[in-house]
Amino acid sequence: MDNIHFSAATIVGALLEGCLAVLLPVVLIVVWKLKTKAKLVPFWVGCAIFPLFALVLEAIAATVITLIDRKTLHLLEKPLPLYLFSAAMAGIFEETGRFFGMKVFMRKYKDRRDGVTYGIGHGGIESVLLIGGSAALTVFVAILTNSGMLNTMMSAYDESLKTMLLENLGTMTSNGFSVYMFGFFERISAIILHISLSVLVFSAARQKDRLWLYPLAIFLHFAADCTVILPRVLETPLWLFEILFFAVSVALALPVFRYYRSLPQVLGEEQSAVTENTQI
Repeated sequence: MDNIHFSAATIVGALLEGCLAVLLPVVLIVVWKLKTKAKLVPFWVGCAIFPLFALVLEAIAATVITLIDRKTLHLLEKPLPLYLFSAAMAGIFEETGRFFGMKVFMRKYKDRRDGVTYGIGHGGIESVLLIGGSAALTVFVAILTNSGMLNTMMSAYDESLKTMLLENLGTMTSNGFSVYMFGFFERISAIILHISLSVLVFSAARQKDRLWLYPLAIFLHFAADCTVILPRVLETPLWLFEILFFAVSVALALPVFRYYRSLPQVLGEEQSAVTENTQI
């Protein structure tokens, strides 16, 4: 324990990553609001739906599945099935959450801008909770470790728990400044992806003949999340995964942007009263 130490680069990297991860959605929603005058309720719906469906309901479902089927639990001990399962669960629950939120809590919001606003909220709260929260925890643990307080606290732990904590600490201290900057870069890709998927699901929720976009969004979410297999299973460099994930997100965003521009300003029952060439 005495030789475990967090470098200044690691602490600064984690701190900067956390701050940027929190600022990113704030800047996005402020710019989007000023540029388009969009209503903010869809943003807050997205902020509420992500933790409910992705962090709570998805976790409950995964636990139930593994408890009911022991074969599945045994299979998920292997990296490849685990990441494929996780990607599938994320696609199903996040896109279902999107569809549910838009149908139930956004019934009165039918402007095409509302789909983008929701996406900023959904992807933004993910950035704040997962990356901002993880960065804050890293900085907190670094302070405890470097001050010697963690060593005092661990003296009361049994050996198995100490071993597990030391392994985790070793991983955390080995992360350099670039790892945290890659983490922030990944959030940019993720928010691009969330906005694109939100536009598709919003169209599915508002246009009866576009319901098929909802299962398509599930598949596209699953496919994008499968890029995480590269560094975790195939042992490729982290930067290659980040570049691939960004490329996938942009490749999806380009046709979705064209589709967004082709949509009427108001979707649903009122869209027949709106001309096709209405723009933001």
